[in-house]
Amino acid sequence: MTSLGSRPDSKFTGHSYPTGKIQVIGDIFQFTVDVSEFCPEDVIITTSNNLIEVHAEKLGEDGTVTNTFSHQCKLPSGVDPISVTMTMESSGALTVRAHRHIYTQISVLGTEIRGTEIWLFLFI
Repeated sequence: MTSLGSRPDSKFTGHSYPTGKIQVIGDIFQFTVDVSEFCPEDVIITTSNNLIEVHAEKLGEDGTVTNTFSHQCKLPSGVDPISVTMTMESSGALTVRAHRHIYTQISVLGTEIRGTEIWLFLFI
């Protein structure tokens, strides 16, 4: 297994590795790997504990495993693991994307109680 997430994540710059490429474009973290030796149905992507794992397994006609691929990538801090999506091009390039958490700062300017209702005055 190749772990690409061991690089510092303070600056999102593009990195190329023998098994893929890591990039950040705006608020999107993405990595691309070559899985051209596999059919789309052979590729499984899982996320757990801020890790994304791409696993592919090709079976021969007799049911034995003839080829495997496994790749792990640690999500940088601030990236939402639930936002993971993927696309696979006809060339076999698999791109996995995840978005940074979107936080909106809200300031409470004041509150007012009207009968049984509490009104908040917000600044977004």
